[in-house]
Amino acid sequence: MTDHEAVPPPKWTDQKIGTKVRLALWLRDVVGEGNIFTKAQMRHAFPEYAQLDRRLRDLRDHGWEIETRLTRVSLKQDELFFARAGEPIWDPATRAARVARRGPSARIRRIVLERDGHACVRCGLRAGSTRLGLAYVVPISHGGTDSPDNLITLCPNCNAGRTSQPPGEEEVWLRMQSLSPGEQSRLLAWMTLGRRPVSAVEEVWQLYRAAPASQKNTLKELLAHAVSARDEGDEPL
Repeated sequence: MTDHEAVPPPKWTDQKIGTKVRLALWLRDVVGEGNIFTKAQMRHAFPEYAQLDRRLRDLRDHGWEIETRLTRVSLKQDELFFARAGEPIWDPATRAARVARRGPSARIRRIVLERDGHACVRCGLRAGSTRLGLAYVVPISHGGTDSPDNLITLCPNCNAGRTSQPPGEEEVWLRMQSLSPGEQSRLLAWMTLGRRPVSAVEEVWQLYRAAPASQKNTLKELLAHAVSARDEGDEPL
């Protein structure tokens, strides 16, 4: 037992505890740090719950590092990577401290949203097209605070792909240097603006990604037919 675990953790199979706690214990005890797991495995372990992606996002706010293809390109479509466990949220002391802290106030949330232009700082998607939320740059479990400087606005998709440890200055600068002159100029414009403007096609792409799986094939077929008809010089039906 580690110093910060005052009591032995429950079993992840105990259905009397919350889904988020069970999921954290499943990751720790079944998947293990440094291993890949799939969404299918997660759904098989928790067949009674339909909001598992949301619970994963919740765990990231507790310092749990779970990567997707957005941050680890070697992963396949259905795979995720469990990099590191965060706060022991099954510990009553940890839960009590979390409740006492309460999180960012309404005033802080308003400051951050206004600063970020009511848009996701990663993809540029604006409020109205998706439900925006706040995310910690440095999690509370790693010494972060509720100050506006430690909070950013993210859409659900970008929040799902983030890690709790931000890249170092040297890494970012090396990546900047690898860009073409045109890309560097575009990036500088985004920096000056304070956000990345989202194009119409990117906004529709985000809407498509958020659509139910049952609708995606139909939407894809409709667009394929429209593109094919246009390329052949015909009017789409």
